[in-house]
Amino acid sequence: MSSVEVNLEKARAYNKVKKYDESLEQYELALEADGELSQGDKEKYAWDLYFVKVKDNEFIDEIEDSAKKIVSVVSQKDSSKAPKPCPYTLAVIRLMKTYTENERYLDVLRWASKLDPKKLSNQQFKPNDEVTMNSNKENYYLQTTKALLEIDKFDQTIKYCQDALVTIPEFNNNNDVWFKLRIAKSYKELGEYDNSIEFLKDIYKTKKDWYISRDMAENYFFKEEFDESLKWAAKGILARDGKLENKVKLFSLVGDILEIKGFEDEAIMNKYMYYVIRNAKEWPIDEELKDLLGNYGLDLENTDFKSLFKEYENMWISMKYFGQERQYGVIDKVFPDGKAGFIKANGKSYYFKTYEFKDDKDYIYEGTEVSFYLEDAYNKSKDEMVKNAVNIYCEML
Repeated sequence: MSSVEVNLEKARAYNKVKKYDESLEQYELALEADGELSQGDKEKYAWDLYFVKVKDNEFIDEIEDSAKKIVSVVSQKDSSKAPKPCPYTLAVIRLMKTYTENERYLDVLRWASKLDPKKLSNQQFKPNDEVTMNSNKENYYLQTTKALLEIDKFDQTIKYCQDALVTIPEFNNNNDVWFKLRIAKSYKELGEYDNSIEFLKDIYKTKKDWYISRDMAENYFFKEEFDESLKWAAKGILARDGKLENKVKLFSLVGDILEIKGFEDEAIMNKYMYYVIRNAKEWPIDEELKDLLGNYGLDLENTDFKSLFKEYENMWISMKYFGQERQYGVIDKVFPDGKAGFIKANGKSYYFKTYEFKDDKDYIYEGTEVSFYLEDAYNKSKDEMVKNAVNIYCEML
């Protein structure tokens, strides 16, 4: 028996008992000796490369070198109907994810072209009862659409996102929201603001993150519908999620709109908020803005943007609920867990969450007289839009 045959026999034996390092070593010895691999050996060799050099590797170049070897010896299997592990698919997707994490988007797309999405599985993987991992098809579309959006290929982003929404029957971790959001962003960049708004409103039913409101505000700004833009900008600013410093551009946007509308003092307040955040973070500041704020006698050394936010907060609350009258009613029910309840007003019941109660929480009990605003919300169980009570104050103090 030749040394190549010995190496191959050892490689197969090690692979069978999942000793992939040892198996890979023997296959590489056989290849160095110009040994020919059968199709079965190529499959085993590809799996060895995946488990040893790709799966948990942190070095991009090593992952790519091994992925190149894998795609040179095996082909992508069709896992669309009968999901089966495929070293080709797993290696390419792993590399795409690594390139995405390192913002190398052209490389993401270069490797995405090596996969046929029609052959990818929709089966999600559950390593345990508490964790569910994306299907290969989800991962392919998530990486591809992010890369396309990042390099400003907006038409293609829309196409691939729409393909994902049509061909993936069940999404993990609400990934469908990300595809809709990327469609909305692409439409905004293409100047198709109404289409962008339509997608954002659909997303906002179930996901009220601050950046959804930001994108809505920007769309309405470009449509020159400034009152709507202000409302959405204020929603983003006041949203409970997101750090204030991440919202810095929203303060600038609000300042610009108020300046256009002739509200000089309020415009300066927002521009100052923008300035103080940038000053605190030691980010570059436009000298013209610095001079403008200095002319108003504002403290240009200020870095306490959190205190400034509290000082100005009522301004954004007024913007958020502009044109709406406060409602008056009585707390009718508080749930046992204390996190929510109902307010009765004008013969109707309105759901509320206790974090919307702005006074002492000790007043949250049945019979407390309150005032509040109404806000659109989505009732998932009934699949309908409803009005919830928000910005609640006790009227018995």
